[in-house]
This record gives sequence, structure tokens and C-alpha cells, in this order.
Amino acid sequence: MYVGRIVLVGRSRGRSFVAYRVSSRSFPNRRAEVRGQSIMVSPLDSADLARNPYIAYNCIRASGSDAGDYAVVSNGTHTDMIFERILDGQQPMDAIVLSLAAYGYERDELDTPRIAGSVRGECAWLGIAKKDELRVRKFDLTKDQAFLVATYEKTDFEAISLDGESAGDIAGAAFDLPLERPVCAAAAFAQSERQGSGFDLAVFNPR
Repeated sequence: MYVGRIVLVGRSRGRSFVAYRVSSRSFPNRRAEVRGQSIMVSPLDSADLARNPYIAYNCIRASGSDAGDYAVVSNGTHTDMIFERILDGQQPMDAIVLSLAAYGYERDELDTPRIAGSVRGECAWLGIAKKDELRVRKFDLTKDQAFLVATYEKTDFEAISLDGESAGDIAGAAFDLPLERPVCAAAAFAQSERQGSGFDLAVFNPR
């Protein structure tokens, strides 16, 4: 099954995480790169941006700020807007709703939905903005569990099995999900159960 881009939120070994996987038929020549407390997805050939402006963006941003440890994941530039709204004091639910409403779905030939997620402590959120619908849901991560939403086919929020002991493990597990056309993956994994410790970031690029 081809589901396009995948956003995941969850908890493993008592630590929360966000993860992201690029699956692509049209632009498979991309990689993920850690840049400080952000992870950027970009094409190997910058000329591809002239064909599609949606293929380069921060897919993950993470913080251990006074606003509380949190991480944001999405399939587009709305990652930055959600992250900065939370930094300014908005609740993650409100930040995701307002940012998805502001950006809406991608105006490409497939009307690709925008998807997003966030974790803070034992709470997680997932959202999707389709052409005719916007939904955001909160999840209580009371035990080790994970949830995903994707741009195609798996556009409902669903529970899955995904875990690991590090950000690298989580990124690798996201890449290895049994879904077609994986390109690269990324993850942010809380450094410990304590607030104020921040997140470790990692990527998985097969080439």
C-alpha cells in the first residue's frame, strides 16, 4: 500500500517521540538531515524545487524551553508555524488547528493533505487538513503506544506498533514500516522521562 508521507507520535520505554517518513513516487531523491534541534527534508537535486515547492521543509522541530519540552512533526512548512505558536504559549491543540487552518491542503495535482503531530510529556496530538475536512485529536500516552496519520489511504488516526530505545531506533522503525516507496525517515525522542531534558534527534537515509 502506498500512503505517501507519514507522521507518527508515541511513547516507548517511558519516553515520548515524534517520527516522520517520506514515501514518494514522484520525488524519491530526497534525504533527511539533522540541523541543530530541527530535521530538514530536502531534494538531492535543488532543481526539483522548481517542479514542486512542497518537497523541502523542516519535518521535525524540538524544544526543551520554558514552554516545556515538546516536539512537532509535519509534512511541510507548517512545522515551523506550529512550533513557534507553542513557543509563544499556545496549547499544542490550538497551534495545530490554527496552523492547519491557515495553510490548508497542498495545492498540487493530488490535493495532498497537510498532516501534523506533536508530543509534550505524556500527551500527543495528530492533525490532518484535507480539501474538505480538518481534524485534530489528542491522545493520552499512558503506556508505550504509537499513532499515525498519512497523506493517502491512512488518513484516519490509527494505532500501530512502533518502538525503540533511541531516536535512531525510532527513525529506522518508521522507515521499515511495511508500506510502499520509503525514501527517508526522522525522529525526535525525549532524552529522559524528566521535563527539561530535551530531545535527541536522528535520521535514517538508506543511501
